[in-house]
Amino acid sequence: MRAIYLILCVSVLTGLSSCGGGNSDEPIIEYDDIDEGLDNYEAFSLAPYGIPALIYLPDATANIGAATSPEILHDMDDYKWTINVGQNFSLNIEDWGGTDAFSERVKELENQKIYKVEFLKKEDNFVYYKTILNVNGVKGRDEVGVDHESFYVMSQHKIDGINYLFITTEDGHPKPITDYMEKTVKFVKPLTEKPV
Repeated sequence: MRAIYLILCVSVLTGLSSCGGGNSDEPIIEYDDIDEGLDNYEAFSLAPYGIPALIYLPDATANIGAATSPEILHDMDDYKWTINVGQNFSLNIEDWGGTDAFSERVKELENQKIYKVEFLKKEDNFVYYKTILNVNGVKGRDEVGVDHESFYVMSQHKIDGINYLFITTEDGHPKPITDYMEKTVKFVKPLTEKPV
C-alpha cells in the first residue's frame, strides 16, 4: 500500500512541477504577423545588434542571390549598420536619435545637381526613387555611353523614441533587387517585451 501511495505522490508532484515550466522573469518577444505578400521573406530580429525591431529580409526563394544568412556589419558605438544578404542585397540602417533625417534626405535629393532624381513612390516616411547621371548635351551623352541608372529606397521608423533610417547603400541597386528592398524597409516592426 505504501508503494502505491509513494508512486501516486511522486506522479502528482512531477505533474505539478512540469506545469508552467517557464521563468516568469524572462520576457516574451511579441510582434504582429504582417501578411502583405511577404512570401519570399524571412523575419529577422535586429535585437542582438542593438535595435529592438524585426525586419523582413528576402529568403532563398526570392531568386536574387539571397541564399546565404544575413551578415550585419556594425562598429561598436557607431550610428550605422549594414545588412548584406548575399552579394546583391545591401542595406544601411542609420540611428538619427530624435532628428527627422528622412525629411532632410528627401530635400537633399530634390536639390542635388549630379543626378536626375525621379521619385517612383513617395509616401509618409518612405520613398522609392531612381537616379540617372546628368549628362549635358549630345556630345556628353555619347562619351558616357550608358545611362548610369540606379534605384533606391528609403524609409524612417521610430523605434523606442529613436529615428532609424533604412536606406539602400549609396551605389544603389537594379530595379528587381530594389523591389524586394521596398518591402524590407517598409515592414520594420518594433519588438515589444511583455512579462510572462
